[in-house]
Amino acid sequence: MTFNLNYVCNFNDRVQENDLDNESLKRVWSGKWCSGKFQDSLKRWWSRRDTKEDFTQEECDEFLCVAIEALLAFLQQNFTGPFCELAELEGFVKEIQPLVGDAFVELKENGEEINPNVVLGEFLLLSRDILKKLLNSHSDSLILHWWYLRYLCTHQHIIDELTANLYEQVKKEAEWLLQHVTELENKEYEALLFLEVSNAYLQYHRGEKAGEILDRLCEHLNVKMVVEGLLGVRTKFQQKALPQLCLKVEQTQPQLLPKAQETNSKTVLPKLLLHEDDTRLERIRFIEEKDNEVMTLPCVLQALVLSKVRQLKRTQPKDRLADEELEPYTHTLIYQEHGPLQVRQSALLLNCVQESNSRRTIERSWKQCEECVKLLSEHSYSVQERFSYGFAGFLQPKWQVQLQLCELLLSLGMVKSALDIYLKIQAWEQVIYCYSRLELRHKAAEIIEQELKKKPTVLLYCLLGDATDSLECYEKAWEFSKHTSGKAQAHWGNYYFFHKRWEEAVPHLEKSVEINSLQEKIWLRLGYAAIMLEKWELAVHAYITYTHLEPLGFESWNNLAKALIKLGDKQRAHRVLGESLKCNYHNWKVWENFMVVSVDTGNFEDAINAYNRLSELKTHFLDLEVLCVTMTAIAEGKPDAKGQTPERLLKKATTLMGHQCIKHGSEPKVWELAALLATTPLKKAEKLVKAFRAFTAKELVWATKQPFARKALELCVELSERSLEALESHAEDESEVMITSQLNSARLADQACIRAIEKEFTKFPENDDLLEKVRKLLEEMTTHVKQRMGA
Repeated sequence: MTFNLNYVCNFNDRVQENDLDNESLKRVWSGKWCSGKFQDSLKRWWSRRDTKEDFTQEECDEFLCVAIEALLAFLQQNFTGPFCELAELEGFVKEIQPLVGDAFVELKENGEEINPNVVLGEFLLLSRDILKKLLNSHSDSLILHWWYLRYLCTHQHIIDELTANLYEQVKKEAEWLLQHVTELENKEYEALLFLEVSNAYLQYHRGEKAGEILDRLCEHLNVKMVVEGLLGVRTKFQQKALPQLCLKVEQTQPQLLPKAQETNSKTVLPKLLLHEDDTRLERIRFIEEKDNEVMTLPCVLQALVLSKVRQLKRTQPKDRLADEELEPYTHTLIYQEHGPLQVRQSALLLNCVQESNSRRTIERSWKQCEECVKLLSEHSYSVQERFSYGFAGFLQPKWQVQLQLCELLLSLGMVKSALDIYLKIQAWEQVIYCYSRLELRHKAAEIIEQELKKKPTVLLYCLLGDATDSLECYEKAWEFSKHTSGKAQAHWGNYYFFHKRWEEAVPHLEKSVEINSLQEKIWLRLGYAAIMLEKWELAVHAYITYTHLEPLGFESWNNLAKALIKLGDKQRAHRVLGESLKCNYHNWKVWENFMVVSVDTGNFEDAINAYNRLSELKTHFLDLEVLCVTMTAIAEGKPDAKGQTPERLLKKATTLMGHQCIKHGSEPKVWELAALLATTPLKKAEKLVKAFRAFTAKELVWATKQPFARKALELCVELSERSLEALESHAEDESEVMITSQLNSARLADQACIRAIEKEFTKFPENDDLLEKVRKLLEEMTTHVKQRMGA
């Protein structure tokens, strides 16, 4: 069974009515959904859905169009707009509901309810049932699998928490589609499929997997995205041009993809609002005039740039520098003259997020987001324009866009304005937050109780418990869900967690993740509670699962390493801390943990790298214990964790000790360790003389204490022996004058040591052997110096 590419319904100007095979497909492409003809097709579906006979090609075409039309109508009412009066569709809903069931019950997954703002859920159920039936008999149809993936992503969008059941289905469909993508034999549609699969993984926070697919797509299209640094200015009064980031999209075969003017020429895209700032320019102005011209991209490549910037945002640490690196991508999209409406809408919303972090742009960010919310309800764009490349352009439910607006309002201190929107979209958790911020927490409980009387839900019972600190509410939520809600157990566990009742929190948190394993915050809390209870195996399990779901949290990697160390698995802890550094390169605590574990596990190169980084982060950083273990191991040639001899690290270690001698010249141990690594006796002796001077300067009364006096004598013995050894063994660049000078320095050190000890009334017989040895070495060096001076 085959369906042509027009069944993908990628609405654009190139496809004409004459290109469509049948009336059902023409009806879908017309954008006038849920008409009388749709009702007739629906009746034929009801009459044939339970048959065991195979559908004819005509029936398959018709029923697939019914599924597509139902899904698109659902998306229009919940995602893209323009929103129709629901009264017009009540007849369809009444007719469908007895056959598909209650959407709020049937669409629950892993105990998670769908968002209360969802309308026409019956249409989504209808689409699912038809697609499943068709797939049962035509499992080799790529178009059917593609639409089923779209259904799954839509289903996940209307559930506020990620669900494990849907993810497993998405993964299965995605892998099948990637294996059969070349069957499309059309570069544009193959690219669209790659993008939608990548976006599906990104929806579940699988940034690395999404990145792999996007790289594969770039290779498939022979496209390169390169961010370059070009000279330019950002402000009106900037005199000196500085390097600014700019995105270049290089196509080696531009003829493979249709131009945006051909596919979306009629769409008048919304513009970025003006800054109206006294200082900042509206756009970066590059020195080279040609660089100020916006590169015109085909619609598919615009969707690719959007996917790439979202993938980067998911996989990079969240800081100001990362936002600046993403700016070239969003600006490339925002200034395109032609393109898909959904891609532009998503780019503008993403730009709002990035600009909300700057005081100069946050007001524009709020106004721009407000415009995006208004656009959903406006009738200035047709449904075809809204769905053009829509599935590749990150469709979002309308309430998610409104939530983004509310966050901006809150950041500007407009709490009451945000509260009004939260109440309208039934975002009860945020309602509680706003009332708490307005010091009206009792009001939150009243409103939730009113809503519970209208229509009880698990979430409302949980939030009432949060608002009143009542455990009874969590029990009611659990019973109401018939013991299926992970959310009820999560809120119950959170109550104990925030009251630091770890023992009671753990069973509820464990039950919650058992029901739905994609709850990132619950895994994090479970891991922390396990650490507090010293249940190290449970902590390891929780943190490993969390780091798979959210690899950018350095605290989780750190805590995982701690649990592994407690279990005695230091090698694994070392690898884990290495991952932690990728998430937070500037945190000295993580580097310190990594350094210590590197030393314990024999990863000396990592220890040196960590020590260097800590020296950059902390001005006066010094850890003598780490230096002693690491430098001694390198000097003695002990094999590292990989079984390699550390001789290759000698140069790096010598450089490190050189820096330490400059920074901590008054610390005798630093000079001793530097002497260990010195390659010739003369250099060792020079450093040992400095170690003796530093020691006697640091310990002012060293001669009065036996251990200190013995240490001074040991240093003198060592530096004297190395000085004498230099007479026989020295490098070519070490002159006789240098050796004589070193012998004199050693003699002065020995004389100072002997005089200080002999001057003291308190004698230490246990040091006599060393004292006598120093005297003999002093005499020997004096003899050599006299001979050399006489010569």
